[in-house]
Amino acid sequence: MSSSIDENIHAPFIRQAIKLSLSAVEHGNHPFGACLVSKDGQVLLTAENTIHIPNNDVTRHAELNLISMASQKFSRNILEQCTLYTSCEPCLMCTGALFWSGIRNLVYALSSETLGKYAGHDGLLSCRQLLPAAKFTVIGPILEDEAVKIHQTYWS
Repeated sequence: MSSSIDENIHAPFIRQAIKLSLSAVEHGNHPFGACLVSKDGQVLLTAENTIHIPNNDVTRHAELNLISMASQKFSRNILEQCTLYTSCEPCLMCTGALFWSGIRNLVYALSSETLGKYAGHDGLLSCRQLLPAAKFTVIGPILEDEAVKIHQTYWS
């Protein structure tokens, strides 16, 4: 899987993460989705935000759900070759999980700065501030204009 900024490579997976964010809302949760993609471009796992239903657990963000499943299912060697695609830039908690998981490639749609404009959170940190550039490839925002639509209506 290339870490290029070529949107054509990343667009299908980002769009799948955005669709998962819509599904999360349909299931009574906040609009966030994520998918794990192998180095060969195969979607290995998907997850959506489940903080309200069924768990009532504020830590069940899409990325954390996905990383938890992935680390139980795949070896660290496999995870190091995967890419995590997410509908929104990961929060501090999810970035920490990403750091420890072994996944070294991240592509996100909506920036935390843009999310803050709609969700009312000022001062959300960028995940880039926590992930050492020497070990992690972080690409985003990608297709932010598509990802923002759900947030414009959800948080209003």
